[in-house]
Amino acid sequence: MGAFVALMAGLGAAAAWCAVVLVRRGRRGATENADGLLIEQAARLRAQRMRSDGRAFRDHPHGDPGSGSGQRRH
Repeated sequence: MGAFVALMAGLGAAAAWCAVVLVRRGRRGATENADGLLIEQAARLRAQRMRSDGRAFRDHPHGDPGSGSGQRRH
């Protein structure tokens, strides 16, 4: 019974910590200076490029579909 209570207390503490982290993140406002806006814009573009590169790799993991020696004739 004591182990169960300790487990529940640990889970409750972890949940409370997660809630505090999320609330603190939500309080941050928008960036107000030009340097911060440029940094955010660059990060957004970099993330978008990484996502599109990942999609291209998943679609054709061994290169372009029309190139290379791995292409088979049908």
